[in-house]
Amino acid sequence: MTEALNGTAAPAAAAAGTASTTATQRVALVDRKRHAGKRVRPIADWSFARDANAVPLTAVEFSEAAREMPIGFVYAGKGADDKPRIVPMALMGLREKDNLLVTADGRWDAHFVPATLRRYPFAYVRTQGGDQLSLVIDESYGGLNDSDGELMISADGEPTDYLQQIMRFLDRYELEQQRTEQFCARLVELELLRGAEIKGDLPGGDKVNATGFFMVDEDKLNKLPDAEVLALHRSGMLALIHTHLVAMGQVQALAQRLEARKPAKA
Repeated sequence: MTEALNGTAAPAAAAAGTASTTATQRVALVDRKRHAGKRVRPIADWSFARDANAVPLTAVEFSEAAREMPIGFVYAGKGADDKPRIVPMALMGLREKDNLLVTADGRWDAHFVPATLRRYPFAYVRTQGGDQLSLVIDESYGGLNDSDGELMISADGEPTDYLQQIMRFLDRYELEQQRTEQFCARLVELELLRGAEIKGDLPGGDKVNATGFFMVDEDKLNKLPDAEVLALHRSGMLALIHTHLVAMGQVQALAQRLEARKPAKA
């Protein structure tokens, strides 16, 4: 057995997969020797996500996310079949590198936290030429230390219950990513997407112009043959589409958050 800890999940989604990756991150394979005695405290400071105005979302998260944030889609290159790939994203800000759900003092100001962020400081990466998923950790995470929190590696060099729980969470996450890819592929196949933008003026006069994402075209959806609509309904995909469309109504909530951040006029 190698020193690195390997996962057993289904194939991971490619690009757009991590939260905000910055130059300060130090990502390393979790290793029995390197991380012996290391402990991890729960996330108390969400400042690491401050620049992430959007993060990938899995389909199973749509219903919770839709209560607080818009859900859009972004282009993520082409797949092995040479067809466009799209990824659903939870929109958390209306400007580049501005997450409106992270407060000035690093608190998370929402009930729902996307799994992409909840898994931090851990993630899976592909190794062995892409055939294997291995566990990594961001060693720059402030909660990684030698004395406080959950122990990663037991005295006999094996993953602790805590680390095994993390890996099970990541396994489920990767499986949900695979199901989400199937949903997104169906949207592309049915040509249901259109380019979208969030554009307007805030009450204080500031302008908002967020572009570069896609949403379902309701007109195209309404024109689908009955057989296609029934298939979408039976697969659960129609419910996901409607949840996405309802979630776009949360744009106004983000605009209100942006306006509330402005300093009060003297």
